Amino acid sequence: MEKIIGITETRTKIKKIIDSISDKDEAFIITRDSKPEAVIISYNNYLKTKELMEESWKYRFEKALSESHEIFKKWLIEKGYDFNKLSEEDIERIIEGE
Repeated sequence: MEKIIGITETRTKIKKIIDSISDKDEAFIITRDSKPEAVIISYNNYLKTKELMEESWKYRFEKALSESHEIFKKWLIEKGYDFNKLSEEDIERIIEGE
């Protein structure tokens, strides 16, 4: 469960906040002038979030790479090349020459 707390109150209650995060696995949204500015979560939740973000980045990268591969393959076919018969050296030569 998330709790919203102002920055001034955070300063005075930081020990209680840290204890609540550790003991109850709570998260705190810190506000300044009624606007969310930061979030305090447990270290374990931070690690899980970081891992999920890395997995998401890897998935998006692999998807973009796959899409680029398909676009390049179509380009080669449009230029009259048989993609299945090209070696890596052939592809490098085509890229450098085109």
